[in-house]
Amino acid sequence: MREKDCCFTRDINCFHYSVGAIIIEEDCILMAGNEKMDYLYSVGGGVHMGETAEEAVVREVYEETGVPI
Repeated sequence: MREKDCCFTRDINCFHYSVGAIIIEEDCILMAGNEKMDYLYSVGGGVHMGETAEEAVVREVYEETGVPI
């Protein structure tokens, strides 16, 4: 079952609670990319309902890189 992200809409505005990771190791920064987009981005994503920001960033890094932190 897919977890629901923590977000809400009011009028035409939408708030989406998200996290992002900046991982630096040996003077290198971890960035993500894919074949469809011609740019790099930091790893991250939406926080699920009932999840802390810390839990979400650990989960997102693992989901997007396969690396546990």
